Amino acid sequence: MTRTGSTLLITAILAAGAAGCGSIGSRAGSPDPSPSASADRQQLLALGQEWVKCMRDKGMTRMPDAQLTPDGYLTFPMADGYDWKGDLRNHPGVIEACKPIEDRYPPNAFRPKDEITADDLRKLAEYAKCVRQNGIPEFPDPNKDGEFDLEGTSLENGIPQAKIDVADQACKHIWDGRIKVISPDGGKK
Repeated sequence: MTRTGSTLLITAILAAGAAGCGSIGSRAGSPDPSPSASADRQQLLALGQEWVKCMRDKGMTRMPDAQLTPDGYLTFPMADGYDWKGDLRNHPGVIEACKPIEDRYPPNAFRPKDEITADDLRKLAEYAKCVRQNGIPEFPDPNKDGEFDLEGTSLENGIPQAKIDVADQACKHIWDGRIKVISPDGGKK
């Protein structure tokens, strides 16, 4: 075999081997899609950070870093008590300015909104009743989305943590899932 022939053969073998190695592009026929899924999630995280940078550049300097949940969804969790969603009210043009980045998110970027079943609503209503019986008599019933709206109630400015702890301890046997609260100072929590 000539030197040129062996070079072509090695190049062909390397090209075939590289085609089987995980690239960011399509991996149709690959028996193990997890490296591609991981790469896609890393791309999603990079896109999230690009959006965060835009938000910060437009005045939301405390915007938290983008993160991936353990199951691979993009999230921007509150940090140090900073409610960035509530702060958006003070920066009305930011969302529109960063929308071109947001428009590039794939459909599966965020965890699907939890569906509230009739049974969940029944349990949440029982939980609210229990909370009222255990030190927070003004606690509202849940709305149709399973959220507790504190706006316009005596609780809208906050509930002392000690009262929350007592009520939660007494009522967690009824509902131990996430409690969604709407308050005027920070939107949904």
